[in-house]
Amino acid sequence: MDYLKKVEHLNMTYSVDMLRLSTRITYNQFSELEFRFKTLYPYSVKKYYESTVLRDFKYNYIFTDKELRQPGDDFFEQREEHTFWLGFLHNTEISSSENAKFNLTIEFNPNKLKDFSLILCVLGSFGGWKLKSYDLAIDVPINILDICLPDKKRKKDLRIFSNGFDDLTYYIGRSNGRVKIYNKKKESHLDISGELTRIETTIEYDGYDIEKIQFYHLDKEFIELFTNEYLYTFKDYDDKTLFAVLYALQCGFDPNMLTRAYKQKVKQLLEGGHKLIFKKSCAETVLKQVIVYYFVNNKHMII
Repeated sequence: MDYLKKVEHLNMTYSVDMLRLSTRITYNQFSELEFRFKTLYPYSVKKYYESTVLRDFKYNYIFTDKELRQPGDDFFEQREEHTFWLGFLHNTEISSSENAKFNLTIEFNPNKLKDFSLILCVLGSFGGWKLKSYDLAIDVPINILDICLPDKKRKKDLRIFSNGFDDLTYYIGRSNGRVKIYNKKKESHLDISGELTRIETTIEYDGYDIEKIQFYHLDKEFIELFTNEYLYTFKDYDDKTLFAVLYALQCGFDPNMLTRAYKQKVKQLLEGGHKLIFKKSCAETVLKQVIVYYFVNNKHMII
């Protein structure tokens, strides 16, 4: 696994999987930025499009690492993971003033970019950057079938997608704090000996000032997860159906389909498992490290 920055604790690895930043600039500043794209990075523009949809940005660019794209490259379309997106002027923004400033937003995965010069060019061209959202990724070296979801408050928002056996993806929630849990080893076709499950949480803000990142404090609670280690009693062995229910839950069966009695029995068994202990300090540290990397340590790389 490649991480731009990572923090390891209790056999779990914390990283930032997606970063969304925004600032406000004028039309003239955006025109100057476009000129730099076309002159300094002629092969980096993968796609340009305009949108009139109210929830979208009017001007949109998708870039790729300039070192990866060459004229006539037949494999370019397969290199989606090395891209990042930039949008200017949200379609809800209206102003007739010549010096009006509009929303400029970029979104990228810090672990997937190989050439940082273009992203540094964008970030170094303007000030006033705000953190809009990021995906906090926690990698756990166990199989996804060995993770249980006993958090009652979140189960009503649970969606399960299965491609068979342990090729599973759980989506929990639909707004700020939503969680995605999936088999990272299979999703990324990783050639590793052990298992790897990723727990990914999306954290959103109205606009957290990048200049205050050293004081950042994570104000979200982690989802409650347990490993699949059950506490059996002699009475449990008399209920053969209970073991079939446990196996079904491992394979992605919706727990909301259980009767109230079996929900209670399963809960009692899960209480014998080990709770995954997440550390807020690890999440805070890795975010700070990524932000510092782009805004402090590499300023000499900005063209």
